[in-house]
Amino acid sequence: MMSFAFSKHEYDLSRFERCGEHGCVFMQVTADAEPVCLLDWLSGNAIGRTVRDVILRGEGEYDLPAVILDNGFLLPIRAALDAASGRKGEVNESVCGWEVTDVLYLRGETGESLAAELLPPGTEVDDDPGFLLYLDMQILLYLLFDAEIRKYEP
Repeated sequence: MMSFAFSKHEYDLSRFERCGEHGCVFMQVTADAEPVCLLDWLSGNAIGRTVRDVILRGEGEYDLPAVILDNGFLLPIRAALDAASGRKGEVNESVCGWEVTDVLYLRGETGESLAAELLPPGTEVDDDPGFLLYLDMQILLYLLFDAEIRKYEP
């Protein structure tokens, strides 16, 4: 299943219902299912969790890195911004043990995206010496769909 999660998905974001609080997409897998806010789902699975492992940038169709959190949750990374330098950074094994302190839904002229703040242990949030991870929304939508559909079609 994980190799399929890493394949190319082309969810049409304009076809999704939107969360009234955040403006991000709602996922509703069946007519009887309760809609799930993508940002709430991401927050519940990521905030307060620590990085257990890192998938380094690969080659081929899927060449994005990812971090695996201590609960097994995967954060697929489109880009990483090093907060200390304000420049693009590379995520590697050095972030193991770091904590996800916040997730954000971003909407601008170029589209919409999700981001996660990653800080080293014992860091005050105001110090910002960590990374801002821009996440792959298509993979996250697939993972949310998979998690939700398993509740109704085991």
